[in-house]
Amino acid sequence: MKKQYSFHKFTQLRPALEFLRKKGAQSRIIAGGTDVLIDIRKASSKLDPVKHIVDIHDIQELRNIEVKGNVCKIGACCTFKEISSNEFVRSYFPVLKMAVEKIGSPQIRNVATIGGNICNLAACADSIAPLLVYDAKVRLCSDGDERIVPLENILVKPYRTDIQPNEILTEIMLPIPDKDWKYCFYKLGRRSGVSISRLSYAILLKTNKDRVEDIRFAFGALFSVPKRLKDIEKELRQQTISADLWKDVSRKVAQKILDETGVRWSTFYKIPVLQQLFYSSLVDLT
Repeated sequence: MKKQYSFHKFTQLRPALEFLRKKGAQSRIIAGGTDVLIDIRKASSKLDPVKHIVDIHDIQELRNIEVKGNVCKIGACCTFKEISSNEFVRSYFPVLKMAVEKIGSPQIRNVATIGGNICNLAACADSIAPLLVYDAKVRLCSDGDERIVPLENILVKPYRTDIQPNEILTEIMLPIPDKDWKYCFYKLGRRSGVSISRLSYAILLKTNKDRVEDIRFAFGALFSVPKRLKDIEKELRQQTISADLWKDVSRKVAQKILDETGVRWSTFYKIPVLQQLFYSSLVDLT
C-alpha cells in the first residue's frame, strides 16, 4: 500500500511560512514537482519522514524576475522556460541561459523551477554551476525572519542543503556583471537531448591583451555537489595566456577532482574527457 500524504497548496508566502514553522520537519515543498513526484511514485526512502506536501507553485511573488540596483532577482518558482525567455537574463547571464535550455525536455522546462533544482541538489543539477560563476546569493525566508547567504554555502552533499525545515528559498540574487566576460557552458550526456549530465562546467573569462584579468569556473556532475575551484582561479589571474597555461590548468582541475572524489568506475572515462574538453573550451575562448 502506497504511503498517503496530506496536500497543502498556498498562494501567499506568509501562510506557507506559518505552516512550515509548525510542521516543517514533516513537510516537503514542491514547486514544479518534477523531482518530488518521481520520489513519491517510487516510494523513495527520502520521503520517509514526510507527512505533508507543500505546494508553493502559485505564490506569485516567487515567480518574478526583476532588476533592483545592480542585482537581478530571480524568484525561486520561476521555470527554466521563463528564465531562458527573459531578455535581461539572455543579455547579462548568457551562461545561465545556455544551461537551463539544456535541462530535460521542453515539457520539463515548462514546469521545473530553478529553486527546485537547487533544493533537490542532485550532483548533475545543471543550473547551479552557472549560478556559482555569477556569484549568486539566495534569500531564505522563515516565519518572521530571513537570511541571505552565498549559494555555495548551502550546498552540503547530494540531495542535502543547509536550508532549514522551516525555511523557503524565495529568490536567487545575481550581481549584474559587465559585458566584458567571455563565457562558455558545456554539458556532456549519454545522448544529445533529454539527457542527465555526465559532466558539465561553466566558465567566465576576462582578458587584458594577452593576460588573464579574471576567471571563474564551476563544475557539475564531477564533485559530490556543483563546485567552483577558487584556489586555481586565483593562481591564473595576471598570467600570460598560452596553450601551455590552459593545458596546465586542465591537468590541475582533473587532479583536484581525482583528489576529492577518488577512483570510481567512471573515473577512467570522465577525467581524461574533462581534461580535453576543458582545455578546448579555454582555447576557444582565447
